Amino acid sequence: MNKGFFFDLNKCVGCHACVVACQIENGKDQSVPWREISTYNSNQHPDLPVFHYSLACNHCEDAPCMFNCPAAAFVKEEGINMISHIADNCIGCKYCTWACPYDAPKFINEKGVVEKCTLCQHRLIENKKPACANLCPTGALDFKAIEIKPHQRLAGFTEKGIGPSINVVELRRKKAPKLHIALSENEKQQFINIQRPIPSKINMTVEWVLVIFTLLVPILIAYFSAGVIGFMQINPWIFITAGCSGLILSSLHLGKKTRAWRAVFNIRNSWLSREVFFYGLFLGMSVAWFIFPHISYFGYAAALAGFAAAWSIDKVYHVVEKNTRLNLHSAGTFLTTLFFVSLLTNNIVFIWIIFILKILLYTYRKIYFKIHHKSVRWWFTISRILIGFILPVFLQFGLQKNQSTLALLFLLMGEILDRLEFYLELKIIEPREQIRKDIIKSLSSN
Repeated sequence: MNKGFFFDLNKCVGCHACVVACQIENGKDQSVPWREISTYNSNQHPDLPVFHYSLACNHCEDAPCMFNCPAAAFVKEEGINMISHIADNCIGCKYCTWACPYDAPKFINEKGVVEKCTLCQHRLIENKKPACANLCPTGALDFKAIEIKPHQRLAGFTEKGIGPSINVVELRRKKAPKLHIALSENEKQQFINIQRPIPSKINMTVEWVLVIFTLLVPILIAYFSAGVIGFMQINPWIFITAGCSGLILSSLHLGKKTRAWRAVFNIRNSWLSREVFFYGLFLGMSVAWFIFPHISYFGYAAALAGFAAAWSIDKVYHVVEKNTRLNLHSAGTFLTTLFFVSLLTNNIVFIWIIFILKILLYTYRKIYFKIHHKSVRWWFTISRILIGFILPVFLQFGLQKNQSTLALLFLLMGEILDRLEFYLELKIIEPREQIRKDIIKSLSSN
């Protein structure tokens, strides 16, 4: 059997001895704590038990950090379930911190790369347990032969079917002692309101470059595609300048910008790697077509690569939590690319089909948010509907008909607002957020 962590929820008292042991053992390599204690029901609702999770990297069998890292900075060690991180290969894109449901990789601003639990490999070589398991005073945390369980359905423990190398012993007593006096519905609601959302790891003050990049890509693809099929004349210098600016923009959020070239090292598994590859291919084939305009295959190949890049951009976000039951978003890059192509080629049928689809998707999302008590962001919503939906139709068909240029400008502004909302709505699952969700679910069902 494989060795891994064994954690007993019944024995953990949240003393943080494991956290301190990890810091002492790995102090020279550790910028922030690699192991953390998360408490279930920290506000102590009387109908729910209070217990603690001690979690670091669980060295999963199907590790999402390893599969999603575009730079192939994570490797699985032979003969043992251990995922190692090679700092010299890391580009600091932070994508692994999005993909990991256990918040194991920690991005270090000062270093520009991530760090994570090494499983105390130097101790394993000496046939010793990792420091955290060795120094747990209650025996709650251990390291021994375990059975890899892809599905461990426990309150507060994120389940992604990735086979974490940890076995968690459930609580023997899953309910707190019953009170003689039941809480009122108002008191229950007060506890639910206390469970505030955990701030998202996706910070708009840093990721604004992604907003611009993911809006620039559809515009460039549409502009180029319209030129290839003969609907407009492309200015090569404007296109190349804007395209290269997109490349520069996409690298600005990297912790190690000089290693950006490594972003295509995991095309086999990582959608982020595919995004970079197809976007680069799109630009390269576009330049080839500008140089050899009589070879039409270059133009069609570039357009195809562009659409593949747009599709890959959407797939990059498969690691985040779904906001609705639909996988299709009104601000999706591929859908927006199709919309811009139909606008620039003046394909009236497709314009209306996609325009109506965007209205329906946007409306569905807002209704879903309202029903499930999520933030609707009314100012964004009103602005998006007025600027991106109502005004363009009015300008095209209202009192002053056929104001196409102005209508196109408002459509673009509407897409910008929608894309901003897309990023504001992104949520990364991590232990504290999973605990919050499960507590709300439990309280709502009581």
